[in-house]
Amino acid sequence: MRNDQIFVLLLVVLLPMSGCFDGGTAGVGEAEGAQDSGEASETTVVNNYYNNTTTSSNVQERTWYSSGEVVNLYWNDNQDIASGSSRCLEYGPSYDSSTGDYIGEECKETGYPADISDWNETTCNASGGILIPYNYFGNLNYRNAPTCSIIAASINTNSGEALIIYEMKSIVVSTTCAGIASSTTTSVTDEYRIISGSSMACVHDIAYSQTYQKSSYEDLNKQSIWSIVYAIQDTVVV
Repeated sequence: MRNDQIFVLLLVVLLPMSGCFDGGTAGVGEAEGAQDSGEASETTVVNNYYNNTTTSSNVQERTWYSSGEVVNLYWNDNQDIASGSSRCLEYGPSYDSSTGDYIGEECKETGYPADISDWNETTCNASGGILIPYNYFGNLNYRNAPTCSIIAASINTNSGEALIIYEMKSIVVSTTCAGIASSTTTSVTDEYRIISGSSMACVHDIAYSQTYQKSSYEDLNKQSIWSIVYAIQDTVVV
């Protein structure tokens, strides 16, 4: 067979096969397109992840508040008599028997206190406090000196605000919500404590106590501090 005939024969065979090569090329393009589409989809997922991260970072940042002051540890009602002892229960005016001039106040009656009124609460009241009777396993004992309880500050929270206490020293936090006593907090045992009643308007009274000491007690004027660290977190009331 001549060379020109062989060449023509090869063209006849090869020309139909060129369509297969074109189709293969198209298939690769489609595959690359699909791969590109997959990469774009993956990028979207990554972007969504970042968007979620951004959303999470928008959570309310808490502001920590702190409060406290230096206070006296003890109170006294101007009597040099220890707790649990017989004391003057009633004072009255004293007059000079010769001239009738007023001399001053003197004790008219002594004995063991049987009521809170047998303790002079003047100095406690002057500090903004009230006397709390000595409580012995549920029984009030007036012979032992009462405690002077002083409200140092109050925290007000609205409905949808939670009070979170991180630290407290030498205080009691008494919470009243909607006019009803809700809880009394004396310590924070874990990292923090969430006070109950966040779905209502509440008042949280911060109080410290002074114990009684007789007037000659050498550390009668000793001082200490009370302190608190807290935050107010917004909540969704449902």
